[in-house]
Amino acid sequence: MNVRGFAALARMHRFRMDQHRRKAIEVEAMRTNFMNQDAALEQELTRETNAVSQADLAMTNFGIYAQHIEARRETLAESIAEATRALGRINENMASEFREAKKFELALEREGKRQQHLAAKLEQAQLDEIGLTYSRRAAV
Repeated sequence: MNVRGFAALARMHRFRMDQHRRKAIEVEAMRTNFMNQDAALEQELTRETNAVSQADLAMTNFGIYAQHIEARRETLAESIAEATRALGRINENMASEFREAKKFELALEREGKRQQHLAAKLEQAQLDEIGLTYSRRAAV
């Protein structure tokens, strides 16, 4: 494969890695939002529990309210777990794209060093030829 092919493949994998990084940021923001909602529900339940202990009349409806809050918290916990799993998958994909990009970047670097070595070798051969020519002329 030529050098431009390596560079193009490396750029493509870097681009994909950046897409995964942006997606990871979005999923992490969603996960944080779910966690904040869960904390808010927990605070709300604590506040309402304290209020109910002061007023026994509200006790009859409080059980239904508490069940509703717990159901919402369970749904949030499932959403948090799914977001965590999605984040893990995204990170795996991002790592895979990084490895692929690195592979092509290293191949590009090796090819560049090989080209430099060949150019230096050619230049040295030319200098050797010039030196031999001068030495032959000086001997004559």
